[in-house]
Amino acid sequence: MKMYLKIDKGIITDVKFKTFGCGAAVATSSMATELIKGKSIDDALKLTNKAVVEALDGLPAVKLHCSVLAEQAIKAALSDYYTRQGIDPLPIVGDISECEHCH
Repeated sequence: MKMYLKIDKGIITDVKFKTFGCGAAVATSSMATELIKGKSIDDALKLTNKAVVEALDGLPAVKLHCSVLAEQAIKAALSDYYTRQGIDPLPIVGDISECEHCH
């Protein structure tokens, strides 16, 4: 799962994603993009996997890891944004660890 962000003056003005996987992975990617589009970077960083699942009216238990992937993809995209701006992303975005289900 990859997210691509267009950011103007700290606001996410456009979001695209590329997801390979099951329908739940595509659904969580899509919902996550809808939840952060038009929001500030700070608001996007506050998005949780729980909020994505709630916005989808739930996911089967075996598919909950897909929402974690969406949250991580957003953080990875924002980390890339800060790196390109010459800013260390770690204090802002935090550590982006691998999903335990993806090994």
